[in-house]
Amino acid sequence: MPKQDKYTNWQQINWKDVTGKVAMLQDKIVKAAQVENMNLVFKLQRQLINCFEGRALAIRNVVSNDGGKTAGVDSITWDTPDDRFQAIAYLKEIVMKPKGYKSMPLKRIMIPKTNSDELRPLGIPTMNDRAVQAVYHLAVDPVVETISDLNSYGFRKGRSQHDAITQLRNGLDKIHSPQYILEADIAKCFDKINHEFLLEKTPICDKQVLKEWLKSGYIFEGRYHKTTEGTPQGGIISPMLCNVALNGMEPMIREKYPTNKYVKTGTPKVYVIRYADDLVVTGRNTEILMEVKNLISNFLRERGLEFKDSKTRIIDISIGFDFLGFFFIRKPFNHKLNNRTITNQKTVLLIQPSKKAIDKFKAKIKQVITSNKELAAIIRDGNPIIRGWSNYFRTSYHSQAVFISLGHYIWRLMMQWVHHKHPIGSIRELVKKYLAKSGNSKWTWGYLDPASASRFALSKKGSKSPASCSATINKSKEIDNYVTLKNLTEVATYRHPLLKLDKNPYLLENKEYFDKRMIQKTEAKFRSEIYKKYKHVCVNCEISLHNGEFIELHHLIPIKEGGKYTLNNIVPLHRICHQSITHSKTNNEKLINKLNNK
Repeated sequence: MPKQDKYTNWQQINWKDVTGKVAMLQDKIVKAAQVENMNLVFKLQRQLINCFEGRALAIRNVVSNDGGKTAGVDSITWDTPDDRFQAIAYLKEIVMKPKGYKSMPLKRIMIPKTNSDELRPLGIPTMNDRAVQAVYHLAVDPVVETISDLNSYGFRKGRSQHDAITQLRNGLDKIHSPQYILEADIAKCFDKINHEFLLEKTPICDKQVLKEWLKSGYIFEGRYHKTTEGTPQGGIISPMLCNVALNGMEPMIREKYPTNKYVKTGTPKVYVIRYADDLVVTGRNTEILMEVKNLISNFLRERGLEFKDSKTRIIDISIGFDFLGFFFIRKPFNHKLNNRTITNQKTVLLIQPSKKAIDKFKAKIKQVITSNKELAAIIRDGNPIIRGWSNYFRTSYHSQAVFISLGHYIWRLMMQWVHHKHPIGSIRELVKKYLAKSGNSKWTWGYLDPASASRFALSKKGSKSPASCSATINKSKEIDNYVTLKNLTEVATYRHPLLKLDKNPYLLENKEYFDKRMIQKTEAKFRSEIYKKYKHVCVNCEISLHNGEFIELHHLIPIKEGGKYTLNNIVPLHRICHQSITHSKTNNEKLINKLNNK
């Protein structure tokens, strides 16, 4: 008789126990893969796929990501706790008999490419197929991570674009750094990967399941189309399969050009940095990089891939190149431009946002700051854009000059906004109306928050406000009472730490290392204080806030009921936990009682 699951509903699930069980099995899978014991790897994969914890976490991953409410061709979504708990049981039926699994066609839609007018296809699987991919991803990705190239950074747990940028900076900012760059892009990588290669090389215990995903086809404009190549963008498993196809590139190049190899002209200085299908290779001269390009071209051909000629070139670093939104260039040293006073280098490496990234930012902000909007709407829509853009690019201190320039650009747009809003009157007096009255900067746009204003007025009169009991008002900084437009000129840059390439995020012994790195990435000051207060753990499910899910801030006492935006009234929750709390007063009361009892 099969073992019965110990949970009877979604709300009852202990997510801390669930993630702990999955992490333990993933740790064992990595250790088996490290000694190349594939029989044990496949045995452990099946154990993870079939256990309740693996299936439950897979369903949670499906419903908590960006596309969790987007249906596939069957128009089904899992919106309620009952739907999600039933999905765990249905997933059990599938994984117990993988040979009988049949994947449904994908729903294809076309979406704009980043920084381009072109469209790219996105394939949306059904919720059931996403769940199957998610549970197998939990079992297969630890193996792929173990065998991945050291300097591959895309779609890998615990790695990011900033890690790739930092590693590239580390290899290019020395006196004797490589002078030449092979800047390459793979044409339609996801669409063209050879199926037979993936079926042979993917370390998955059930090849038939993988074949179903690859051969499922898609429906576009009401017609069914077969798939004979590629892995669709939009599938949970697709980014991992991209890495399966491209892994081995760095060791192949390293075999011919070892880092310690010395020839008459010196060491070849060949280093590979790859983020998904974007890659950069450094080299001492153009001849070496032409050989490397031919090596990679042959490597790609075996996988059904090829270079995109329009985006593949060999250049001198003094000309500069774009990578992951940043622009790299080596220029003669100038202490004013390079923000340094002491260096023994005649030239220095500059890393700043690329022209494409800057132009795209300007276009977005210009759409936000329009004459038909009120200041509150501009701040509401503009702050997420400014915050997200600055957080991404502040990892280079050379970005500061760009931030200042763009800050002035925003100021000019706001001045135009004031002029259109009030065509008659003194522009100087009108501008004052829309500025926060004090603080670190005289030039911050904002308006006085009504609730904060009343508390501030009471505090000045010496009155005691009940509302002020839940918030500390800083009388010396009245700007705390304003809702402000984020001032890009005041964004501080920081140096992103180098990743230790020998660390595996699926090994329990490395968990603390990756947790600390994720904590360091918490940028927003107020959020940072909240995360710190609750030890970077979701107060509902008690698992790490940095498990890859979206984090939301929850008001224990809602704003409409008199609650305040203060440290004592806000707790951090995963989005899926936040949904369960906000949809039930009982769950919110339980959460408050839980916090009071700690």
